[in-house]
Amino acid sequence: MANPDREFDARNSAVYKPAVNVGTPFGQAGSLPPGAIAGTPVGTQSTVSGLTVTGSERNAAKEKEALDLGYSQQYIASRGGINSQGYFNDTPLSGQLTASEQQQVRLPNGNTDTAAMARILINKQYNEAIAKGGIPQLVIQKLKSEWGNLYDSSGLPQPKVSEGVDTTIVNAGTTTTGTTNMGGVSPAVQAQIAALQSQLNAQQTQMQTQAAATAAAETTKRESVAKIITARFAQYGLETLGAKVLELAKQGYNEDTITLELQNTDEYKIRFAANQERLKKGLSVLTPAEYLSVEDAYRQTLRAYGLTQFDNDAYVRQFIANDVSPTELSNRVVTAVQRVQNADPAVAQTLRDYYGIGQTDMVAYVLDPNQKLQEIQRKVAASEIGVAARRQGLEAGVSVAEQLAAQGVTQAEAQKGYATIADILPTAQKLSDIYGTTLDGYGQAEAEQEVFNQLASAQRKRQTLTSREIASFGGSSGMAKSSLKQSSGGQI
Repeated sequence: MANPDREFDARNSAVYKPAVNVGTPFGQAGSLPPGAIAGTPVGTQSTVSGLTVTGSERNAAKEKEALDLGYSQQYIASRGGINSQGYFNDTPLSGQLTASEQQQVRLPNGNTDTAAMARILINKQYNEAIAKGGIPQLVIQKLKSEWGNLYDSSGLPQPKVSEGVDTTIVNAGTTTTGTTNMGGVSPAVQAQIAALQSQLNAQQTQMQTQAAATAAAETTKRESVAKIITARFAQYGLETLGAKVLELAKQGYNEDTITLELQNTDEYKIRFAANQERLKKGLSVLTPAEYLSVEDAYRQTLRAYGLTQFDNDAYVRQFIANDVSPTELSNRVVTAVQRVQNADPAVAQTLRDYYGIGQTDMVAYVLDPNQKLQEIQRKVAASEIGVAARRQGLEAGVSVAEQLAAQGVTQAEAQKGYATIADILPTAQKLSDIYGTTLDGYGQAEAEQEVFNQLASAQRKRQTLTSREIASFGGSSGMAKSSLKQSSGGQI
C-alpha cells in the first residue's frame, strides 16, 4: 500500500513506505510449493499491494495455511508468495520481525509487548529509509507522526536541536496484559501492529499446541515403559514394585535406568538372593531371565523324580549360588534316586557303614550343592563295590572300594570279580597257611590285585603255591582245578 501521506516530501515518499500488508506464520522454508502459481518476480511491483517484491522464498506449509484462511492462489502469487517467517514477499524487511525478535516482544503470559515491537520496527524503518537516501530529520518527523504514542526514539541517532527537530525521546509503555495507548498512531501503523500481533498470537498458539502434544506423547511413552517393566517384574514375582516403576517412569527414567534402579531395592535383592552369594564367590551375576530359566530347569528335574521336598526356594537358591548347572543337578538326582533311594537296601547300608550317611538324609546329602558331584558319585560307586564283595562273603575295605571305583570298576564288574575271588581264595589261603613260612602268602588283597589289576606279582604268588603243592604230593593241586583262568569269566 502506498504511503497515505501525499504531502510528504516526494523524495522521502519514494524511499519510505511503511508495510501495511503483513502475513501470518505458516511453516518452514522451501521452494515453489507444488501446484502453486509462479509469483511476481523480485524487483517488480505487486499489482495488489503496490509494494515491490523483495524476496523469492516460497513456503508450502505457510501458503497452505494462508489458503485455509481464505487467501486465493492468485493473491498469494501477486505478492510474490509467503516466506518462512509468514510474510508476503512484498512486505518490506522493515515491517517484518525475525524469529529472535518475535521472542523478544513476547511477554511471559503470552501477550505481545507492543512498545518493544514498535521500537524494533521504528529502528528498521528508519534504517531502511536512510539506506534509500532519506534525510534523517525528515524521516524521524515522519515516523513520529505515524507512530504517535508508540513512537520510541531511544534506538535512533538524535539530531541536534539546532537542526530544528524535536529531539524529545519518547518511550511508549505496554501493560502486562499487552494493551497500549494507541493515541496518535496512524491507521497504517495500527494495521501493521495488528497484523504482527496476530502473527505472534498464532505462533504462541502453535507453540502451546506443540508443547501439549509433546507432553502427551511423553506421558504416553512413560506409561508404556512403566507397563512393560511392571509386567516383566510381575513375572519375577515382584508385583509390589509396580508403584516404584511408575514413580521412576514419571521422573523421566528410561527402561534401562529403571531396571538398574529396581535392582537396588530390597524386594529385588531378596528375590534374586543367590546373586549376592555368587558375587562373594567371584561368580558372575545371572540376569533375571537366566536366573528364572535355571530355576525352572531345577524344579522340573526335582518334580520329575518326585523329590518335592527339595523343590523349595532354599534348595534352589543353594544350587544357583554354587553354580550347579541343570545338567549337574540332573546327574545328582539320578545318583540319588536310581542308585541310592531305589537301589538294593544293601547299598544304603554300606553307605552308612562306610561314610555314616543315614537312610533319612541320604538323598539330601547327594543333592547338597556344597558336596562335589564327583565325590558323591565315587562314594556311591565304592558302596556298590562293597556290596558286591559282601555278597561273596568278603569285606572290601573303604580304601580298596574307593580305589576300584576310581579305576572305573562298575557294580556288575565288581560282582563278577569278587565271585572269582571267592572261588580261588579259600584254596590259596589254605596253601599259604601250609607254605607261608617259606613262600609268600596269598590273601584277599593279592586276589583283588590279580583279578582287578592283573598284577603279575600277585599271580606269581598264587602259581608258586600251586606248584609247591603239586610237587609235594606228585599230583594236581586243588587250587589248579579251580584256576583263575578257568573260573574268572568276569576277569578284568
